[in-house]
Amino acid sequence: MSMARRSERESGKHSRIIADVRYIGNKTRLLPFLLGTIRRLGLAPGAAHDAFSGTAAVGRALKGAGWRVASSDLMTYSYVFQRAYVVAQRTPSFAALRAGDPELRRALRSPALQESVAGKEGGALAAVCEYLARWVEPERGFMGVNFAPEGGRMYFTQENADRIDAIRHHLHEWWTSGLIEDDAYYVLLASLIEGADRVANTAGVYAAYMKGWQSNARRALALRAEIPVRGARGATAHRADAATVARTAGKVELIYIDPPYNARQYSGYYHIPEIIARGWFDAPPVLRGKTGLVAGEGQQSDWCSGRRAGAALAELLAATEARHALVSYNSEGLLSERDLKAALARAAIDGAVQRFSRGYRRYRSDSDRIGRVYQGDRVRELLYHIRLQ
Repeated sequence: MSMARRSERESGKHSRIIADVRYIGNKTRLLPFLLGTIRRLGLAPGAAHDAFSGTAAVGRALKGAGWRVASSDLMTYSYVFQRAYVVAQRTPSFAALRAGDPELRRALRSPALQESVAGKEGGALAAVCEYLARWVEPERGFMGVNFAPEGGRMYFTQENADRIDAIRHHLHEWWTSGLIEDDAYYVLLASLIEGADRVANTAGVYAAYMKGWQSNARRALALRAEIPVRGARGATAHRADAATVARTAGKVELIYIDPPYNARQYSGYYHIPEIIARGWFDAPPVLRGKTGLVAGEGQQSDWCSGRRAGAALAELLAATEARHALVSYNSEGLLSERDLKAALARAAIDGAVQRFSRGYRRYRSDSDRIGRVYQGDRVRELLYHIRLQ
């Protein structure tokens, strides 16, 4: 998950794209390359399946370019981003919330809160974010007990962890009581996951926390919700296996495949965003180990295994009814380029595979150390195109 990046120029228009999470494989910097390749191939906007959505950066870029997107991922936090950035079409209404929550109503009338959001985009959405981040009293809950100093884990300062607890509790109560609709819930929940990531005391992934407090971790938690933008009707989000979604998506013009490249399971590297996305109100997750991994999460991907990744690719290509497939892969991925191209050629209707390439700076979640030495700071993103029908 990387810091916010905005105003990528696509198709002659300015499209506001925010990728506010530090994330392995995030495609924000490569969006011009990806969208430019799609145009170069002459693919007109239609239905698309973003099969490994992650932070939904590609899904929302396709949405902005006129595509009707079905997105999918195994992780719950990805589903939240999909709902907030791909499915949601308009700024949420908070009329029912104002009517049903007297504390919020009083805060919104406060000159201090009004002054703090003056000039900000989003209107009522910005005001609700400010209320949650600054006016709701922190409370000791699941995050504060397990992922802050009280629990012996330094992922968040105690203050920020307690604020995450309070905000997540409010969102759960508002949503389950019908005071906010689905779009508002997912937009606000996405802003909480991103806000928590900005103050997380990590090097970028949650496999470990830092032994001392970083400067970003000492900052106060803040929420910055992205205003939903209109796109083609019928966008859908799925927390499911890519091949399963491909079988039900029907005929689409394009499937975009951006699978994990290495053996690092996202369920272990991003377990805290996953917990925030799921919540802990009906059945608190059982944690294990020094870092508080979720026991028995059942979200292991075959793509993170060198022995199984090839079969997973073949299954997905057989499952989709897409006319075109674009496959992003990394020059250091588990599948060799020879094996990858061979699998794609077998699936292509004419056996032809086009390859596009772009160099970029490596994502580094830590420094070189014993047992982990990076092979330089530059890697190549490989983008393959095949015709399936």
